[in-house]
Amino acid sequence: MLTLDEFQLRLDVDARTVQVWVDEGWLLPQRGQGGLAFSELDVARARLIRDLKDGIGVNHEGIGIVLNLIDQVHGLRSILRELLLAGTARPPGA
Repeated sequence: MLTLDEFQLRLDVDARTVQVWVDEGWLLPQRGQGGLAFSELDVARARLIRDLKDGIGVNHEGIGIVLNLIDQVHGLRSILRELLLAGTARPPGA
């Protein structure tokens, strides 16, 4: 887990930007007594947010939509994986 300062240094973003991303729900760091704690997943999402904004030119509203769609696809992949595992666990003809 990374502290806010470590997260900012790693991604070269300011605290205000990170706070906006957290307020929008784009990043979901853990909250503890020491403040926010960021995971590697948060780092990957932050890089994606920055790429969408700066690299592709997606606007603020569009970033939320893209992240939501990615989360939905990820959820569907998990469901499909579970279904495939359940289907292979049954004996043939059962």
